[in-house]
Amino acid sequence: MPKTNSANKQVHSFRLSRESIYQLKEMTSEMGRSESDVVEIALDRMYREELRFGRLVHDHGKPDDSYAVEKNNEEK
Repeated sequence: MPKTNSANKQVHSFRLSRESIYQLKEMTSEMGRSESDVVEIALDRMYREELRFGRLVHDHGKPDDSYAVEKNNEEK
């Protein structure tokens, strides 16, 4: 994860619960990073964990490519 801010990043807006805002403020203070950096790090960690436990498919190809159909060897 990059440690510097980038002006080339897209801007997004989120609505967070009070609990999430408290956690975000605490993490920014403890980590010495910006709110967007903390969100980016947390999202990256969650994404990697989901991949690790097989709850996400890493391949970003066409959805149809993830399905396999066995060929029928019967002759007509």
